[in-house]
Amino acid sequence: MAFIHPKLRPLIKAAIGQPTIAGLAPSDVRTKSEERARARPKGPEIDRVWDRTVTAEDGHEVPVRIYCPASAQGVVVAMHGGGWIAGSIDTFDDVSRHIANDSGQAVVNVGYRLAPENPFPAGLNDVLAVLRWVARHGADEGIPGEKLMLLGDSAGANLAAAAALTFRDAAEPNILLQVLVYPGLDARMESETHELYQEGYILSSNDVAHTFRTYGVGQTAEADDWRVSPLRADDVTGVAPALLISAECDPLRGDSVAYAQKLLEAGVPATHVTYSGVTHLFFGMRASLEASKMAQLQAAAAIRDAVRNPSQE
Repeated sequence: MAFIHPKLRPLIKAAIGQPTIAGLAPSDVRTKSEERARARPKGPEIDRVWDRTVTAEDGHEVPVRIYCPASAQGVVVAMHGGGWIAGSIDTFDDVSRHIANDSGQAVVNVGYRLAPENPFPAGLNDVLAVLRWVARHGADEGIPGEKLMLLGDSAGANLAAAAALTFRDAAEPNILLQVLVYPGLDARMESETHELYQEGYILSSNDVAHTFRTYGVGQTAEADDWRVSPLRADDVTGVAPALLISAECDPLRGDSVAYAQKLLEAGVPATHVTYSGVTHLFFGMRASLEASKMAQLQAAAAIRDAVRNPSQE
């Protein structure tokens, strides 16, 4: 067994013998996700916070929550985790508030459609629609959409990476930065960390396989489609600079290692930081885990620097 942060050991112990994502109905996964979010302290107050919807290309109304500090000069479009099965703007509310407060930038928290009811590409299309809306209409809404960044957690980080690749060659929007927090980037799951941390560390490799299948891999997309497996993209040259944050004891850590290397080989500025002794989900544990606070502050600092010193025109 790998070293586990002392504060996470009770959580690991309590999870032994309990059903994981792969063994639960989607409704139960969602209930647990919402319960975890309600148990966390609410994040800081932000100058302006409001909810609205953005219309996707197929007419679906995508719920978003916007957090805008008075000094904001850029916008972070943020995607929650949950294996494409669970999560909402409410489960990512505290993190979004902290990122807005710590970076001083606006955050648009996206409630993208979930699987299995809405498999790939529904969730990705929702994210792309919100990005386009922020770039084109952010100023009308009172947010500075001309400086645009991405932040994603787990499945949300997969969506962020896919969105960054989608818009790489588009006239708009120009993405200044992508912050990817323990992303799942390869549906083929060939990283050695899937063996090293196969089970016993909150998220199992079986859970990862289950979420990819539920998302639509093997049905609405193939495993080597870069839109579900950004690591499989033939060429990542020119994509937005990246900060990748991973947990040491996470089957998905190898995806961050491999993607950071792929970006660097292509000349894309990329930084990968692994937090020792922690597991998947740690990024949202700010109230109880110092590593979570440090990771959020690191993400916020990268966002703030991207706004002040944009590396892409």
